[in-house]
Amino acid sequence: MSAGGLSIGEHSQHRRVFLFGLDGATFTLLRPWMEGGDLPAFARLVAEGAWGPLVSTIPPMTPVAWTSMVTGVSAGKHGIFGFLKTRPGSYQREVSSSIDRRRPAIWNLLDQAGLRSVLVGVPYTYPPEPINGVMVSGFGTPSVETEFVHPRPLRDVILRELGPYPLEVLYRKDIVGRLEDAHRLTAHRHALVRFLMREFSWDFFMFVLMTTDRLQHIAWRYLDPSHPRYDLDEARRYGPKILDYYRRLDDMVADLLDLLGAQTTFIMASDHGFGPLERSMSLLRWLGQTGLLRVGGRRWAYAPPEQIPPFTAAGCGRVIQRTSPADKRAAGLTFEVDGPDVHAGAVFRLTHLDPLRRYELAATVTDAAPGALLEFSTTGPGEQRIIGGGAALRGGRISTVFYPAEPELDLLVCMTSHGGNPWGYLTVSSVTLDEREDWSHTVAYVIDDGEAMGGPGIRLNVRGREPAGIVAAGDEYEAIRARIIADLQGLRDDEGRPLVQQVFRREEVYTGPYADESPDLIVALADGVGGPTRHPLLRNFVFEGPVSAPATPSISGWHRLEGVLVAHGREIAPGKISGAHILDVCPTVLHLLGVPIPRDVGGRVLTGILGEGLRHAPAYASPTVAPESSVEAIDVYNPEELRRIEDHLRKLGYIE
Repeated sequence: MSAGGLSIGEHSQHRRVFLFGLDGATFTLLRPWMEGGDLPAFARLVAEGAWGPLVSTIPPMTPVAWTSMVTGVSAGKHGIFGFLKTRPGSYQREVSSSIDRRRPAIWNLLDQAGLRSVLVGVPYTYPPEPINGVMVSGFGTPSVETEFVHPRPLRDVILRELGPYPLEVLYRKDIVGRLEDAHRLTAHRHALVRFLMREFSWDFFMFVLMTTDRLQHIAWRYLDPSHPRYDLDEARRYGPKILDYYRRLDDMVADLLDLLGAQTTFIMASDHGFGPLERSMSLLRWLGQTGLLRVGGRRWAYAPPEQIPPFTAAGCGRVIQRTSPADKRAAGLTFEVDGPDVHAGAVFRLTHLDPLRRYELAATVTDAAPGALLEFSTTGPGEQRIIGGGAALRGGRISTVFYPAEPELDLLVCMTSHGGNPWGYLTVSSVTLDEREDWSHTVAYVIDDGEAMGGPGIRLNVRGREPAGIVAAGDEYEAIRARIIADLQGLRDDEGRPLVQQVFRREEVYTGPYADESPDLIVALADGVGGPTRHPLLRNFVFEGPVSAPATPSISGWHRLEGVLVAHGREIAPGKISGAHILDVCPTVLHLLGVPIPRDVGGRVLTGILGEGLRHAPAYASPTVAPESSVEAIDVYNPEELRRIEDHLRKLGYIE
């Protein structure tokens, strides 16, 4: 049998494991719906199998948690600490990808044992690895035009057989739009999983859906009567629609269980749980107000009719400068694009830049045609580099943060129709460029400016470690950490409620060869408190005002430490699971498949959930210390792909 010329093997008749990852799944929602008869397949899994909470990583963040689940070790051993990484020897942050995982995952260990794996949608598998089996990469894939499938010929087969490939639930603030996207994506992934199950032999199959996470971030206030923004009329309007989506998931699970058969153990796991978001907090603002973080002072600005610094027109479109409104057009620089693969913009000449400093580039849009895309890029002695941009909305502000590659460069602010973007126009009333951290006076800084879900990290500006470090290692380092811990754990909002649950020193969370790349302090926020996610009252690098505020209506749910774990099959002993940790998933899967477990894994085999035939002592092997990534360590994303990934992370609130 073949699919698009690919060689297909016979289906395996021995023991298999199917791991279904449901991002952000929580029994807080699932249990009442199961007990009410709305989710019969989920209820069957719980009634006939083993189930219980699954404790996530600290912090409970997508990159850290999923990577820890599939490797069985903490970030100190696998090397992924968040959505962003710091380039060695600099302060520059870059987007994380699969090449940053420096530890074999389940599928790598199965490869060594001669077993086959199929992976669909697993976060941080882009770019995909040449494994013994199939890998369709997940979160972090920039577009379907990339080589996001292994083996490569299968990509064309999938696109031909299954039609348009939705990468993600699109960023929409309305729940109905997100639900439509979630249904569409789920139907596609269900069809893809069925196709791959039918066409390829496998021993381990892992399939991850992130739709639940995307929905719960904005839908929680419609489902939780205790939420401050809960409205009964809205709950009656949207609650049934949200439940309909979970019923769709339940139907899919029922279908998969029927297809898998008795030889397969079905495991469902989430990377973290979920709960209400009531307040937002800016750790960045707190650092600024305490004087631990200092910003620079220089600003470049353009506002009609002045030009500071002078600019020149660039591109094939038209650039019009209006000093006053005319023909129903706002004052400012108007960029007009009237065809495909055209751009129109202004080039600003910048000098005396510091490559060690970050700069925030921002443009205020006063008028724009529907879909108009604003793009920022830099040019200089090297090649042009896209550094940011986004959809231009009337009255909106588009910003990006970047490190200059050279002390002098040309900064291009433009509208573009390249890549199939719409034609039309947009008007920019102001362009500003601000210096960020003043490293010569900064003691501590935030790793992820988006202060991602549940656990922002603080890194000290250590002398000899950071390029312009000022904190001495040893006593001074420890004294500053102790001061920050004490101050944060005593931090309260205007009503006297704690904002921080606990602050961990790095060595309390991470051990291993890459622990030095982690934050020096990991901040676990209090229940109901999350990062600012571009909160209008908690703007980054604006240090005046309160450090916390009521959460915006657009985000009402936040990550929690306890996710879900359910195991079902004839190898599973029914009952309640207690004490399960996300690191336990990898060794348990390996044990189920009869593959030796590296001795230094952080998790344990959950023997209590296994039938008598598998309760024997697990087999262990020497640890695989070397990361042995099979993906070439090159620049993963080209400039346009990087802009897409960063824009997506920014809209989700994961980075600034």
